[in-house]
Amino acid sequence: MIREGSGLVNERQTVVVYGGYGFFGRCIVDDLLEHTSARIVVAGRNPPKRNPWENRVTLARSDVTDLSSVEKTLSCADVVVHCAGPYQSLPLNPLRAAITCRVHYVDLAEDRLFARKVRELDDEARRARIAVMTGMSTVPGLSAQLTQAIRSHFDRLHSVRTFIAPGSKGGRGNATFVSLLSGVGRPVRPLCDGQELELCGWSQPEWVEFPPPIGRRLQYLAIDVADYDLFPDYFGVDGVEFKSGSEFAWLNRSLSLLARLRLRTGFPPLERLAHLFRTTIRFPGMFGSDSGGVLVEVMGRRAGELVRHEVCITSADGGERIPTVLATIAVLALLRGEVKELGLVPHHTWLRKDRFEEELIKRGLRIWWKSNQSSGWQDHFITA
Repeated sequence: MIREGSGLVNERQTVVVYGGYGFFGRCIVDDLLEHTSARIVVAGRNPPKRNPWENRVTLARSDVTDLSSVEKTLSCADVVVHCAGPYQSLPLNPLRAAITCRVHYVDLAEDRLFARKVRELDDEARRARIAVMTGMSTVPGLSAQLTQAIRSHFDRLHSVRTFIAPGSKGGRGNATFVSLLSGVGRPVRPLCDGQELELCGWSQPEWVEFPPPIGRRLQYLAIDVADYDLFPDYFGVDGVEFKSGSEFAWLNRSLSLLARLRLRTGFPPLERLAHLFRTTIRFPGMFGSDSGGVLVEVMGRRAGELVRHEVCITSADGGERIPTVLATIAVLALLRGEVKELGLVPHHTWLRKDRFEEELIKRGLRIWWKSNQSSGWQDHFITA
């Protein structure tokens, strides 16, 4: 055993990563290799002939659509990480197998419908005495953590808005593009003044100022995320919104045009064009930025006055790894025995603010804060 922080990480512990051959899966495996000493099993339907990692990683052939195959793979595991998207079309077999095998579960799902299906298995997970940490991605995971980090600076919260500026240089897997395109022209239901609106995915453009080196990004309503269900309960807010946009304004505007066309005609069938779309933007992506970030804007009241705070995580290089960081922090906490909740773990309370900041800095990420009373972005977490 080696001592890590406040707990122990055992080299005999095993983490199974589904989707580990994909873009985000590789980021997770690399992070686990760097920050844990656990054995890692990368599972997928078609494992590569050559293991691209070190001896601590083994490859397993296992199809997430085959429940018995997943159960067999998890039979000796301690934690399973599910990042084999797109979640909109995947079964819950990794979670069902985790419940049967009594294995802690982590996923990167942002999708609202998928999150609702996971919540339906909460009682079964509690009886199996496992932790279920779904949505450990930019939303709802990071957005909830960032909101919680500055919650004490308000007497009451009114709204939480999350914006994502992904890096463009790094490639993305096909599943990422399927998820992205599934929201274009489809219903998105943010919360405004306590009322759920029905708007069009990739509409409502807005310029948002991120900290350096990202700068201004054109953002659009993207997909129907779990934040819309969760944040009113977590934070008592009556407004929740999620927007995203690449650094290429022409690409964002093109998606907006496609959204209007799809809304009126039902065409084009964008999810089927994910591979073509991915190939098309690969070339301009070579000239794009490697920086990325996630920004959360919180509105509320303090001493009767309306106050706005913004908090942001950025990476000057390798910005595409930001959606995976919280998942690997969650795995580390599970291996150390630091997550005490059973069943569905709330996104905003399982990780202390100081530990959150420590883990982000350890991975080379920067934390920024500003308010409507400050002169600009400050390179630190706001202190209580």
